[in-house]
Amino acid sequence: KLDDSPMFRQQMQCMEESAEMLRMRCLRFYKGSKKYTEGLGEGYDADIGFVNALESFGGGHNDPICVAFGGPVMTKFTIALREIGTYKEVLRSQVEHMLNDRLLQFVNVDVQEVKEARKRFDKASIVYDQAREKYLSLRKSTRLDVAATIEEDLHSARTTFEQARFHLVSALSNAEAKKRFEFLEAVSGTMDAHLRFFKQGYELLHQMEPFINQVLAYAHQSRECANYEMASLNERMQEYQRQVDRETRNSCGSPTGDGMRHNSRNSQKVIEAVMQSAAKGKVQTIRQGYLSKRSSNLRGDWKRRFFILDSRGMLYYYRKPWNWSSGNGSRSVVHRNMTSENSPGLLSRWLSSHYHGGVQDEKPVARHTVNLLTSTIKVDADQTDLRFCFRIISPTKVYTLQAENAQDQMDWIEKITGVIASLLSFQTPERAIMRLSTVDGGDTFSASDSGS
Repeated sequence: KLDDSPMFRQQMQCMEESAEMLRMRCLRFYKGSKKYTEGLGEGYDADIGFVNALESFGGGHNDPICVAFGGPVMTKFTIALREIGTYKEVLRSQVEHMLNDRLLQFVNVDVQEVKEARKRFDKASIVYDQAREKYLSLRKSTRLDVAATIEEDLHSARTTFEQARFHLVSALSNAEAKKRFEFLEAVSGTMDAHLRFFKQGYELLHQMEPFINQVLAYAHQSRECANYEMASLNERMQEYQRQVDRETRNSCGSPTGDGMRHNSRNSQKVIEAVMQSAAKGKVQTIRQGYLSKRSSNLRGDWKRRFFILDSRGMLYYYRKPWNWSSGNGSRSVVHRNMTSENSPGLLSRWLSSHYHGGVQDEKPVARHTVNLLTSTIKVDADQTDLRFCFRIISPTKVYTLQAENAQDQMDWIEKITGVIASLLSFQTPERAIMRLSTVDGGDTFSASDSGS
């Protein structure tokens, strides 16, 4: 999902850390590769010097001494060696172009673009947070023209925020996609250049030819897959942006009473169908998004939490967003050593484990569950004059929540009310005991929860 959720931000952070680690490796690799290309240039000069010495030693066809020890044959050797020297210069040029230039491109352009996109995203995020807090702090008595101006500022800040977020996603996806084919293609192309340079002269490179061809074929396939995934990602981002625009336009108006009742009936049918599918083991998300939650401490301050309502009838929220530091934290790094075996099976296992192993060492987000089965919901909240508020009242705790606009408020209320109705309609005494035993303590928190 492309929603701005804690899980989405954690995924972006993992990709940024991966890009930074790859940048450091690229720099070390470039240093060794540069030294290698310089050695190839020196080797070319040495080869030409040797050819000149051999040519002088071999003499000509009319030299009796030269003919005695095979001078004419050595002339063919000098032609071949001079050609090999030319091949070595071509090899140096190819390594410089296919490997060195690509490493510098990734370090100086691709990773730098990620850093610049991160700066723009952080700046836009701060502006969006400020605009949202200003909008949510409006009182019910605020003049309509003032509220409309602040709401327009919020929409503008959100548009800028989403653009910066998707720009960062695109930069990270580009770096991640290149990681899957760019270096394999570069190194494999370099090895292929060596293969053509030696002209099957060395048995070792001849034995590695199937392996090299397989890697090149895989790099080509990875490039095609990456292009398809990038196109799919762009399409999804555009669709998401259109959805955000529709939601923004819909939030500007309020639905009529008949329309609300009609939508509520349709929504109730959908919720019942989704919750019935959950009985078969298929869990779906009915609604998710950010809500401001009023703390139960004496200060009664508001904190933004990410809530999820699923088809099991569970409403839970993340107490804290993903936190990460840019320092040298603990990271799980897998070192893979390739042996000299050139079997296709080895390559397949290595590529599969390297690219399809998934994200390692993901930490779960701490969450708290609200027991909806024994709860009721009220549209407005007592002791507050803020807009878009509603309450979830359970026997042990009252949750005072604030949506970001009227449309979100009504949608949350409609979805939660539908889930509560479905839970009650599906409930039997035996299932009630089982459900209460599984969610017991979900909405009963200790004193430490007062600030959540």
